[in-house]
Amino acid sequence: MIRSNSLLLCALLLTMFQAAMCQVDLKSVDQVWDHYERYKETVITNRFLKHSDVVSLINKHTASGLFISEEIGQSVRGRSINHLTIGTGKTKVLLWSQMHGDESTATMALFDLFNFLAADDEHNDLRKLILGNLELHIVPMLNPDGAQQWKRRNDIEIDVNRDARMLVTPEGRALMSLAKKIQPEIGFNLHDQSTLYAAGRNENTATISFLAPAYDYPKSMNEVRKRATQLILTMNKALQTKVPGKIAKYDDAFDPRCFGDTFQGMGISTILVESGGYYADPEKQFIRKLNFYALLNAFVSIAEKTYASQKLADYQAIPENSRSLYDVLVRNVSINKEGIQFRTNLGIVRSQIKGPDSGSMSYNGRIEELGDVELTHGYDEIEASGLTFTPGNIKLMRKREWEALSPQQELDLIRTGYLFVKWTDGTSPSGPLNGRLLNLTNKKNNTIQTASIGQQAQFLLSRDGKPVYALLNGYVLDLTKDVTTVPNVFGY
Repeated sequence: MIRSNSLLLCALLLTMFQAAMCQVDLKSVDQVWDHYERYKETVITNRFLKHSDVVSLINKHTASGLFISEEIGQSVRGRSINHLTIGTGKTKVLLWSQMHGDESTATMALFDLFNFLAADDEHNDLRKLILGNLELHIVPMLNPDGAQQWKRRNDIEIDVNRDARMLVTPEGRALMSLAKKIQPEIGFNLHDQSTLYAAGRNENTATISFLAPAYDYPKSMNEVRKRATQLILTMNKALQTKVPGKIAKYDDAFDPRCFGDTFQGMGISTILVESGGYYADPEKQFIRKLNFYALLNAFVSIAEKTYASQKLADYQAIPENSRSLYDVLVRNVSINKEGIQFRTNLGIVRSQIKGPDSGSMSYNGRIEELGDVELTHGYDEIEASGLTFTPGNIKLMRKREWEALSPQQELDLIRTGYLFVKWTDGTSPSGPLNGRLLNLTNKKNNTIQTASIGQQAQFLLSRDGKPVYALLNGYVLDLTKDVTTVPNVFGY
């Protein structure tokens, strides 16, 4: 009896010690969040990564001797597809990013994680835990041709993520061959999604969305998919402390073409991570940090197997992605359309326009919805009761006068009803214009006279004939404030 009690006490103490260690580790991850700027890869300043950037950073890390790198294939255009390995643990984890070329948020975060894993500071115990228990396999840019042109598909216009069965693409073949070769226990499929998704039917952006893909049409739950779901719950719990209410999940309808669904069926517990939107974060630099934090939490949970305590029922409580956001929502505005006066709502969306080098972005704001917008919201919202949709006027001036305008002078002109400038001594350029508030036009009259679906969002909201707000290319200017910049306006 004494021996039995002693063994029970030892087991209890061991359990308490392991729990205490887990608490220390989780606390350490939060401290890493606080120290994130130490590890943020400074070479990466925006989301327009190119293959040459990735190769240069890979060379930096392999030169340290901590990472092993190999080429597992080449893209359609002959760009290398690189696979990095770090860690000596028994649990193999595969992460791949940018299989869609214009989805780079997680790619940025992976290089931040590389910097963390290569560092030497007070978080060494956390590194030891991860690298001693996991063998990490990372493909940071699966579709380098798509990244080069900032487009979703590869260079023969096939969606690599939907090539898991036919394996037509060299990129898809490279990933499948790697997975079969290393036989990972867990996989992370890292993507970006539209910034216009909400976490449920509310105003909360779906900043990060997850999915434990199904592996069959009945959407069965085996141990492999269960583990993926429990890891999502672990990451969700961590992220809720940083962006509460802004985590969503995807519909889990089975798609046999997709790598996540296919890998789940192959016995790889696969987690889809989608980076969505966050207010005033167009380059997704804060969401990059969230990816870093979520993956670090996942690594710790895998190393300690603490994910196993998560209850599957909690997954149902994560709200589903809902396409219910606009960039701007104008509520209850008065509009005169063909002599008919009515009050309604305007939903405005800003589409992206690639720069000539696919390394920058301009925006084109248009009216996407006119009417009832129940259960939809906007990143920016204007309550326009008492306000009237008002077309902007055209200011005539010489080119050099326009060039000499200060931001304050442009703002003052907008406050008096002008949204456009026409040069009287030349033809002005067309397309996106940076660093200005007033649009340029070569037309005598403003063609934007009322609100119409597809119409560019260049108008004023007035009270008693006086402009209160300006919508410049889909960006809101509160004319009671001294706002002097928008990302871009337009030349027509």
